[in-house]
Amino acid sequence: MNAISLGGTANVATAHANASEHKIAHENGKIAHGLHTKTKKAVPKTAAAYWLNKVHKPGDSPHFNVQMHYRGERHRFPLETAEKTAAAEKARDRFLYLVAHGWPATLAHFKPETVKQKRPATLGEWMESVKASSELSPSTLTTYCQCLRQIAAEIEEIGDQPALDENGTPKRDKKRRIVYLSRFDYRAGGRDAWTAKVDALPLSVLTAAAVQRWKVKYIAKAGNAPDARRRAENSAASLLRCARSLFSAKARTFAAAELTLPDPLPFAGVELPKKGTTTYQSKIDAATLIESANAELEGEVFKVFCLGLLCGLRKREIDLLMWQQVDFSKGVIRLERTKFFEPKSEESIGEVDLDPELLALLQGWKAQASGAFVIESTRKPKHETSRTNYRCQMHFETLYAWLRKHGITARKPLHELRKELGAILASTEGIFAAKSMLRHAQISTTAAYYTDKKRRISAGLGALLTPPSSNVIEADFTAAETTTKHQRKARNA
Repeated sequence: MNAISLGGTANVATAHANASEHKIAHENGKIAHGLHTKTKKAVPKTAAAYWLNKVHKPGDSPHFNVQMHYRGERHRFPLETAEKTAAAEKARDRFLYLVAHGWPATLAHFKPETVKQKRPATLGEWMESVKASSELSPSTLTTYCQCLRQIAAEIEEIGDQPALDENGTPKRDKKRRIVYLSRFDYRAGGRDAWTAKVDALPLSVLTAAAVQRWKVKYIAKAGNAPDARRRAENSAASLLRCARSLFSAKARTFAAAELTLPDPLPFAGVELPKKGTTTYQSKIDAATLIESANAELEGEVFKVFCLGLLCGLRKREIDLLMWQQVDFSKGVIRLERTKFFEPKSEESIGEVDLDPELLALLQGWKAQASGAFVIESTRKPKHETSRTNYRCQMHFETLYAWLRKHGITARKPLHELRKELGAILASTEGIFAAKSMLRHAQISTTAAYYTDKKRRISAGLGALLTPPSSNVIEADFTAAETTTKHQRKARNA
């Protein structure tokens, strides 16, 4: 029994030993397999074998293609072969080209039909592209293009162009000198020839250094007189501001899709000339001027004067003001969009209150009116043209001459009346009343351009002075001087 027990124990021990050996062998096998797996190298993307499982036949196509992802972009390439090994080799070649040259060059090389070819833009091409894709008004776009052409032409020193014969050869006079056409002569073709020459310039001529030299030269031509230099600086700033608007983010949104722009953009880094003071300084005695106008002006010229000084309307607003915009029951003029008129801005839309005396005049003018416009003219409005045209230009010129004769020498004498009204309102009713009447978007505009104090500002401390009689000098005043003195006291009271 003991033998049997010992024999059974031995068999059990042997069974355990065999199981342990089998387990150790199994574990060793797993370790060996793991070591073999870890030492096996992955196939690199630079090998054709890597791409064997990446190429596919889309849909019913007999040819393979491959999709590649690299640096955040993903594109699919046709491989134009039905043999898988050849397709894998082509996929590898495209990947190697991609790593070496980047996406733009790879797409242009292997998928040229999907890449829109861009080309360097000329001034003319860029302006035409902006014109076709932007929502700028025709007159605004024309102004911007004129400024851009002027700057580019002066940088490249492009002036009057030679007149050409039927063979394209410059014409010569009797002394064999070349005949030039004025760039301002649009009838003889001088304007078109100059424009074509300028528009053919590449945008690359508008480098920051070239524009800076132009700006300095433009201002230097005005000389050293402070007032002339200030006007030149303001003009240069206006030209630059308008020209660079053609390269704003809004203008480039769609225009840049087909054309290549210089990098950096034209006018980038060029500082505008420091703008001189634009604050209005009144030189007008409104009461005296109205009295003179009432006695000397008549008809349409007097209407323009009243709408300019008493209502503060802009030139374009006066030119196209229609009777339908005058509300006689409410006593206001409504500045709004009409068939012929587009306001300067949304803020320009509004109502202008009328003095009772002017309202009565308007009622009389309406009774004698022969047309839809407040200001009568034989010229028809041309709102559809790209240039600003004034139907009442003849009346404006007549008023300009009269205003200059009465001491208003500003470059825009009609606009000077609007400024004078703003100054009067700011002094008597406050700057917010002036802003409302002039219909400005920002109060800062009213403060910067249109206001001037019309009342004397003094603390009254002079009344405390009691100078000795030896410091007081008697003076004899003429009758005219005495009258003027009393008038000033009455106005300041």
